[in-house]
Amino acid sequence: MQKIDKKTGEIHTIRIKGLWAPLPIPAFQVLARQKEWQAQKVLVCLVSFIGNEGYCVFPSYITIARACGIGQNGIRKALDVLEENGFIKIHKFYEGKKARNKYYFQDCCWDSGKMNKKASQFLKRTHMCLDCKKHIDGGGYGKGPAGKVHWGCGGPVIKIGIPKAV
Repeated sequence: MQKIDKKTGEIHTIRIKGLWAPLPIPAFQVLARQKEWQAQKVLVCLVSFIGNEGYCVFPSYITIARACGIGQNGIRKALDVLEENGFIKIHKFYEGKKARNKYYFQDCCWDSGKMNKKASQFLKRTHMCLDCKKHIDGGGYGKGPAGKVHWGCGGPVIKIGIPKAV
């Protein structure tokens, strides 16, 4: 799968060997650990608008409110949480006199290794990818035909022992 940065023209490719799901599982898990339930709903809502154009969606607040069952003030707070965690970037643009928002999904939604400091403190890195040697959390891998597979690079994953606190 490819995504194209509309501003720079840069092409980002998700390796075919890797696993990919439209729902950003690592981001969803971080929000659950933060107990940000409304932000989870808004994230799922925004993901439902992803199409062939890439990782940019631009539903209105009214559309998001109808899909999530959250008021407009709650949506603003949830978008702030998503932005603070680095899961989305919000770009304001104008259609005539009317202001609209574009929401750009960031790679860290799907790859927990790219999360910012705020989000990554809620990860529990219990596994390691044998290909890229990254320590990953439970949201960083999935089940493939040959066992556990890293979402990021598609390599095999093993569980690592976590040293006990003394």
